[in-house]
Amino acid sequence: MSPGRLLPAAIALILSGCGTPAPTAPPLEREAAGISPMFLVASPVDSRLPNPGAEALSATAEDRAFAQVAPEAALAPPATSPASPASPASNPAIYWNGLTTELGAAGKLPPPLFARAYALVQVGISDALVSAHDRRRGPLNESSVAAGAAYEILRYLFPVQADRVTSEALAQAALGNGSGSALGGWALGRAMGRLAVERGKKDGSDAAFTGTMPTGPGIWTGTNPVLPLCGTWKCWLIPEGAKFQPDPPYAYGSEEDLRDVDHVYQASLHRTPEQIDIVHKWADVSPPTIWNELLVQRLTAAGADNGSSARALAWLHTTIADAFISCWATKYTYWVARPFQRTPGLVTVVPTPNFPSYTSGHSTISAAAAEVMGELFPAEQGFFRAQAEEAALSRFWGGIHFAHDNNEGLRVGRRIGAFAVGLMRGQAKPAAVAAR
Repeated sequence: MSPGRLLPAAIALILSGCGTPAPTAPPLEREAAGISPMFLVASPVDSRLPNPGAEALSATAEDRAFAQVAPEAALAPPATSPASPASPASNPAIYWNGLTTELGAAGKLPPPLFARAYALVQVGISDALVSAHDRRRGPLNESSVAAGAAYEILRYLFPVQADRVTSEALAQAALGNGSGSALGGWALGRAMGRLAVERGKKDGSDAAFTGTMPTGPGIWTGTNPVLPLCGTWKCWLIPEGAKFQPDPPYAYGSEEDLRDVDHVYQASLHRTPEQIDIVHKWADVSPPTIWNELLVQRLTAAGADNGSSARALAWLHTTIADAFISCWATKYTYWVARPFQRTPGLVTVVPTPNFPSYTSGHSTISAAAAEVMGELFPAEQGFFRAQAEEAALSRFWGGIHFAHDNNEGLRVGRRIGAFAVGLMRGQAKPAAVAAR
């Protein structure tokens, strides 16, 4: 039994357990003329940021009080739990990425919201570090810059964890990770963090669905569908969620449609232990986190510097966030029923998510992420694309997606990823910047 076009030769490598090639440093120096792109501002000296060379003078009374407490925090026992970022002296972009992962998982964020959180945090830190490195500024302490940005953004994203975030920020702001003014860096980081929060409050993610769910043969049935308006959220890189869309789903009752239904059922009767393991690999952890860890592992192994790490993480997560928006625009255009709704008694490996089937979110975001990862680490491009194929197959083997959901998700995801890679190569500006 073959699920359509979903079995390329790369899957043989997946099932053979091929190893991951050794990581190499991400070639972000490809960015035109050494200029790092920014997502929240068009210039490192944007008028909404502290004046160059006078960052410390722009510090508020709250900033100065914070700076007085920070050195004491450096001497206190760390507030992190065993699941938190490991070393207080680690790369600040990766440190705050780890805390974002922990808080997002604890808050049980749906994957699109998890991707949004990653993007906001990583963009805020990346833009803050790019601005701090501008020759007209500084020198500014990188740990303080990143801590200031993360302080604002994480408190906005996880208000119930505000005390925890404050404690982490105090410890990080006190570190001597690089030379330069800690107070000036903190003030600049907070200013950039506030711009990220402002962007988050206007991205449409808090809009309430007031529409009417469609009904009819082959239409998804359920209550409280997850994030029906996600497809309308503001994108980072692509102009809008509707920019890249798949072909329409197969017509209900058509030969192609009935074949897709039967393929899922037949696969459910003949699952192998290896297939079940792969289903859990991609289902037991939120997909943005899986791709995030693939990148963090490589950045850490390669010893990437703070700025390169922040930019790489920002590119990956803005791409994933946009891919989710694009996929959700598709899901709530067609409202296609899930396999278990078409085949009563179908046994799935994992619970079916509470939203329509077409297209697959795992397939879309994984294909997009693979293209960005392949640009960052060209020697591993084949591995990343094989991982995307595996993610897609996992949803088919799990009984929660049709092959057509996955095939079209992969196709659209590759297009989004290619678009992002074009931006990384300096061919254009991200939509978030070009719109200003």
